Amino acid sequence: MNKKSLLLTILGLILIIGPFFYNHYTIFRLISILIGIIVFNLGITLNKKNKILKVFLLSILSFLVTFGLDSSLVIYLNRIPILSYKIKSSNKVSTYNSFFYRVYDCNNSLIFDSFYQKKYACDIVLPEENVNSLLSHIVNNFKDYKNKFINVNGKISNISGSTSIGMQIFDTLENSINGQVRFSDNISLTIMNNGKLVNAEDLKIFDTINVIGRIVKIKNNGQNKEIIMDDAKIISRNNYKTYEISVINNKTCELDLKLMSKTEDYTYYNNCLDAIYVKYDNENIYELGYVLTDKRMNLDMLIRNQEKEENYNLELYQLNEFNLVKCKNSNNIIIGNKSLNLDTNYCERFTENETIEESEGIE
Repeated sequence: MNKKSLLLTILGLILIIGPFFYNHYTIFRLISILIGIIVFNLGITLNKKNKILKVFLLSILSFLVTFGLDSSLVIYLNRIPILSYKIKSSNKVSTYNSFFYRVYDCNNSLIFDSFYQKKYACDIVLPEENVNSLLSHIVNNFKDYKNKFINVNGKISNISGSTSIGMQIFDTLENSINGQVRFSDNISLTIMNNGKLVNAEDLKIFDTINVIGRIVKIKNNGQNKEIIMDDAKIISRNNYKTYEISVINNKTCELDLKLMSKTEDYTYYNNCLDAIYVKYDNENIYELGYVLTDKRMNLDMLIRNQEKEENYNLELYQLNEFNLVKCKNSNNIIIGNKSLNLDTNYCERFTENETIEESEGIE
């Protein structure tokens, strides 16, 4: 090896090895290694035949060795990868994307993710953005969002089995009941599930959720736009454990029994009440029949910790806003005003195999 070859080889090694002593992300570390590989291999093959082919093959081999060393330092010594591209989602959250893996930087705490399998891995909650605001301007500013993780708050507009859930721009309806809003379908956010996000049965249309995920791409479906989000994690959602129940009494009590809801276990009837509302918060007020049908609530939740009175025919539960009768001879529940008592004869009208159609409108 002549002096020129030796000089190029040494210079190349310095350019390759030097960046490993600096544990901060900068594009110049990557550039240094790439130039170093070329210079190093030029030095080795300078006076040899088929120099171009040998430089090419040695460069590939050198890159693989360097990538293996870089990856090993990331995995075992928690180092910031050199052969990667950094995407900054916030002042505290970034990702280093490399071949076959990425690294989450959660306020200087590194989490290794082989083959891009982990959903959002940081415990840090990113600044929240309302879905209405996001979808109003993301199309014209998509490059500012691409591959970044964002925290979106909004209502679920559709659920596609276990594949994905969707959000859209929405308007709150005046005196909205059952969480319903008016969705705009010209642009939507599709959150890919991939079996990792959540059990789809746990979510309902009109549920309010906060989800952190990575903006992947934008799709044009005719005049409609679809923003795709992946690697997502739900960080908050409707809390259906805390609620208030209120009723509107029928003043003349002309109402006898009115079918309210039928579930797998029970059939529920309303007696002498114009309406029964379940309030979770100011934006989520539901009819009791709706939440029973939708499985947000069940009989056990209604009568939890309540003492009962009973006779041969029924069980009576006296709750704050209404009384509840559970018939012993059938799977029928009657919810009525405070005058409902053990002397009620409604349960005697039911038979064990009676259907809704036969019972509806009982007088």
